[in-house]
Amino acid sequence: MLVLKDFSEENMESIIRSTVSVVGAGGLGSPSLRLLSAIGFGKLRIIDRDIVELSNIQRQTVFDTSDIGLPKAEAAASNLERMNPEVEYETVSLSLDEGNAIDILKGSDLILDGLDSFHSRRILNKASITLKIPYVFAGAIEYYANLSTFIPGRTGCLECLVGDATDDPDNTCAQVGVSPTLLSIAASIEVREAVLLATGKEPKLMNRLMTVDIDDLSFDFFDITKSETCPTCSVLTPEIPKATNKPRVIMLCSGNYSVTPTEMLTLDLDSIAERIGSRFTVTRRKRFLQIETESGPSVTLMRRGSAVVKDVKSPEEALETYLEIMNY
Repeated sequence: MLVLKDFSEENMESIIRSTVSVVGAGGLGSPSLRLLSAIGFGKLRIIDRDIVELSNIQRQTVFDTSDIGLPKAEAAASNLERMNPEVEYETVSLSLDEGNAIDILKGSDLILDGLDSFHSRRILNKASITLKIPYVFAGAIEYYANLSTFIPGRTGCLECLVGDATDDPDNTCAQVGVSPTLLSIAASIEVREAVLLATGKEPKLMNRLMTVDIDDLSFDFFDITKSETCPTCSVLTPEIPKATNKPRVIMLCSGNYSVTPTEMLTLDLDSIAERIGSRFTVTRRKRFLQIETESGPSVTLMRRGSAVVKDVKSPEEALETYLEIMNY
């Protein structure tokens, strides 16, 4: 980087001092994390709720087959640390929701989008505004990507752009796929915006929407503006809906279920392993437990209290398995 004509030692120092939260370590987050780590951003906070599956490997380049079954955040940090041990890696194996978004993202200088739903992005957008942290947005499916950069107080926000758009269950990566080549391009643009923001330069996608069509290699730009009636950024502090009083269960693209507690916990994994060891087969890892039950379901339990439950047929069964292990 230092040999580039417009990049100085001061710019590199700014990057080293920056903390970047990458929300989602999948198709977009994976190549973004590799680039951020290679460039040398000082701290990367890796936020992901899922575990690595074989089907991920062809497009999620921060993993290999030895990572299958491991939490994505943990596997990504371990692999990236071997590439650049000078970067500090913080892992958050949780599903970002209304109850934890502020706590998860506070202390970040930048937020990069690796998500796959409007629901999660709206929560991320509101937290970005509340915390006054720039948010680099990206979404990708099939051969198409959209990107923009939102800076609280200077631009509109994601809500201004997408309005009341909702998630279409028939138009997801699991249903229609996504080109790995598109993901690499979109991630590179996200990281370029991060470099500009971290070094105090104006990002190229501020007040602009970039669309990418990798099928015919077209790149287009559209000016976007702040909506004066936006329910999110037209108020001083957007209201983030309160979490429910029971763990949140979400079905993942893999068919597994993510369970997120009502608040971030700090579990004593050794004590849990000892308590349930007579009933379940437990493998102790550095920051999580892998649990096999006699009835069939398997659970990856994270230190923060979240879990991924496999081999169950419904969210109710996933929650029941989780609560049994947590001894509620």
